[in-house]
Formats: sequence, structure tokens, C-alpha cells
Amino acid sequence: MIGEILCGSCSHFGGPDDEGVSSSEDLAWWETWEQVVEDEAEGLFLDEQPPNTTGLARRLDPNEFYIAMRWDYDEISKEDLLRTICLVRSPDTSRSFWARPCDWGPHSDTGRICDISPGLMQALNVETDDELEIVVIPPKREKEVA
Repeated sequence: MIGEILCGSCSHFGGPDDEGVSSSEDLAWWETWEQVVEDEAEGLFLDEQPPNTTGLARRLDPNEFYIAMRWDYDEISKEDLLRTICLVRSPDTSRSFWARPCDWGPHSDTGRICDISPGLMQALNVETDDELEIVVIPPKREKEVA
């Protein structure tokens, strides 16, 4: 996964208009706003919880560039994913952008490799089930001083 070019189809998720998640659905990594703040991830979210919702999936800012994949936590920990970036590229449009991991998914039954933000879908000029290439770039580790 890390450093490889991963290829597969995509969909979108998150934000106030995402009816694919319940109004109370949280994210795999965060169940409370306090956890989001603790992980310094507020930039992925809207300033206010959308009306008639309580879940963090609906609070994601659809204009931010974020990504969910079926991360292998044995290869890269959640803690490292919080400081990881992904290069997301559309081979059809040749557009590419950086995205920040924010959740685990999509469900394996979909056959898709990732879910991305609506804003990233628009910037890439792709639609659901279009192919993407993703490179996961983990944070650099500081060398330990003896």
C-alpha cells in the first residue's frame, strides 16, 4: 500500500448532503468532536454541525480534499495516517491533488478502492465508479538520537 500506485474505482462521501450515511453516523477514527480536536483534524470539517444531524460524517466539509480507503493498520497505524497524505490522480483527466485520510472504507462489497470528498471528485472531474490512481505517502520519521 505505502508508496505503491493503487488503482481502482471511486465514489464520494461526507458532508451535509450525503444521504448514503445516516444523520448520526460518525467516522471510523472519530466519534466525538473532542477526538477531532485532539487529533488536530478540525480543518477537514465544517465549523458548525449541519442542522438536524449529529454525526461527524455529515460534518465533513465537502470542499476539503479527503479520502477513505481500507487501510491496513498493520502496515500504517491510525496515528500515522493522521499525518499521511495521498496523491490522488485521474488517469482520464490527468488531474491530481493531495488528499488527507479521514476514514476507513469503502465497504469491500462495493468493489471500489476509495471514497473521496465531493470537492475532490469535482476538482478531478470524475464521477462515481471512475478509475483513480492513489499513492499513499506516510509521514517521515525522525531519527532517534542515541
